[in-house]
Amino acid sequence: MRVRPAHPKNAPMIPHISRQVCSHAVQFYDDDAFLVATVARHIIPALSADGAAVVIATKSHRDAVDDELALRGLDLRSRKLQGRYLSLDAEETLREFMVEGWPDEALFKATVGGLVSRALAIAGSMRLPCFGEMVALLWARGQRDAALRLEQLWNILGERHSFSLLCAYPLADFQQEKDRRHFFNICGEHTEVNPAEGYPAQGNERQRRRAVAGLQRENRALRNEIRLSQQRILLLQGASQAGTWEMDVLDETFSFSSKTARMLGLPCGDVSLVSFLAVMRYSGDRDNFLECLKRARTGRKEFVAEFRIDRNGETRLLSIRGKTYYNHGQPVILGILSDVTPPYAQAA
Repeated sequence: MRVRPAHPKNAPMIPHISRQVCSHAVQFYDDDAFLVATVARHIIPALSADGAAVVIATKSHRDAVDDELALRGLDLRSRKLQGRYLSLDAEETLREFMVEGWPDEALFKATVGGLVSRALAIAGSMRLPCFGEMVALLWARGQRDAALRLEQLWNILGERHSFSLLCAYPLADFQQEKDRRHFFNICGEHTEVNPAEGYPAQGNERQRRRAVAGLQRENRALRNEIRLSQQRILLLQGASQAGTWEMDVLDETFSFSSKTARMLGLPCGDVSLVSFLAVMRYSGDRDNFLECLKRARTGRKEFVAEFRIDRNGETRLLSIRGKTYYNHGQPVILGILSDVTPPYAQAA
């Protein structure tokens, strides 16, 4: 029976810096074809010189990398038989060392560490290139801290073995404001950070500076539009008895506008589903809301529910509306909350 790791998944992440010079790069990308070409460039030199390489990726990416290597004239069958090219499924490998949603250090050392040791024995004095996207799978599931911890375990492994690791994340998975801290922590665990394909990595310094200036302009324009949009929403909320909210379906976390938070008597920022349900006065209202939420999870369906709360010694009737949207495949529910307490109930 596996025992829960001593390091709790909710504990604060402590940045880890490898004492050994072990290359650990991260590649952000927008298009899968760009990622596949990047991985191929990372491992081809070693495979072409009778060295070894390790790839731990999703099936679609593994198949695409195999096709790319074959197009470049590499005999993958013989290299796999010789143990020089180790290609493993990321999902299956994760199951080997994850315990209750958290990477177990001892199991990681035994599985991934054992894999790297075998590859190094074949590689001999040559540097061992590795590619892994297990961290990206954890990140996509909303397991941000677990992904960061796995990056740290790779760095710890790099203190014992010499290899060149490349990780990769879709840039689209970092679009929420709440991911800002985790994004910088992820970058901090790598010796090299490579931007997505929009940046001219192969260009000259002048081209790079122009690209950075363009990105800065776009960033400023987007931030200004976001600020104006927020002001428009505040004006609309001020003129009505309604507030806005959104819900991250993966981790069941609500984000409330200031007006919505005041109506519910809850804090602004992230609020768990459990905390939100707790403000409802009656269990029947909670059951009805959960049933509506269940239907909304299955697709782009609107839902409407009403529930009662106690506010300042009186019962208020609130109406909540929401609809499911998809942000690069990630489900998000957007909605409004309004006070529909009848006037006679307020007078009473």
